[in-house]
Amino acid sequence: MSKPLSLTVKLSILILFAVLFGATMIALSVKDRRANAGEEYSWGKENTIERNFTVKSGDQLIIDADVGDISLTGYDGEELYIKVFQKGSDDQLKKYHVNIDQSGSIVTVKARHEKRYFNFFDDVWFDVRFEVRVPKNFNLELQTSGGNVNIENVNGNIVGGTSGGDLDVGKLEGTVKLSTSGGNIRLIDSKGELTFTTSGGNIIGEDVSGNVHVETSGGNITFRRTDAKLYGETSGGDIRAELKDNKGIDLSTSGGNVVVTLPKTIAGDVDAETSGGDVTCDFQFSGKLKEGSFHGQINGGGQKIRLESSGGDIVIHSVEPDVSRDSNSVE
Repeated sequence: MSKPLSLTVKLSILILFAVLFGATMIALSVKDRRANAGEEYSWGKENTIERNFTVKSGDQLIIDADVGDISLTGYDGEELYIKVFQKGSDDQLKKYHVNIDQSGSIVTVKARHEKRYFNFFDDVWFDVRFEVRVPKNFNLELQTSGGNVNIENVNGNIVGGTSGGDLDVGKLEGTVKLSTSGGNIRLIDSKGELTFTTSGGNIIGEDVSGNVHVETSGGNITFRRTDAKLYGETSGGDIRAELKDNKGIDLSTSGGNVVVTLPKTIAGDVDAETSGGDVTCDFQFSGKLKEGSFHGQINGGGQKIRLESSGGDIVIHSVEPDVSRDSNSVE
């Protein structure tokens, strides 16, 4: 049976933890003051890596980075251009390793920082950016653990995401599956099988079509000028969707309102339920509309329209076809 620790040993352990905690707080405070003063990028050296590869449409790029923003654009050409911008101290630059290789139809970028411990007193911020240009028809697998991801004008299979930044994409076509653990999502002028998820941000979509699936655990969902089969789910925000047609709609929130705006000529079978508000509908319909629920048909019935809220109102607006309407308020 082991002996209990003596009072002296216990006090020594407590003092050690107190010293470490105090040192950590001081270091973080120093960094925070410098950041607030706008000094985080006022020192440090810069390093740039540039590589070009001859590729063809349908090839693949893989980026796997433990830190850094990714900005990628498609163009009409047959070369892949990669620039990696780094800024930091000599020690940080030496410890950040970027490997770029081509094997057949796949170009791979792997970037890693050597693991460091007790680095509370580092006085230089480290910044990394990946700027890439690929042929317009290209497949992508992108992953960063600490930055934003921006993709524009690419057709192909696109997967990946970020653990701590925003997703901002536009003019994509194909099968897209991207996620972020802590940022917002902006999806513009894209079509295909589009799946986007975030654990803590808002989702905005404009001029999208195809089959769209979005989820957020803590933000609002807003879609405008949408011509898609739309699935949207949030655990803590409002949902507002302006659609050009009913190709199947499934929207649910655990803590907000659901507002849907549709052309008055659309048809659909509606199932709408809220446990914390009212349901209203501008359309002429057949069925039952009572406090907290609506089950019926619009214009004779058609694709399913499922709307659910655990804590807000559900509003179904009708507008003239091809007339844009701001759906940012609940009536």
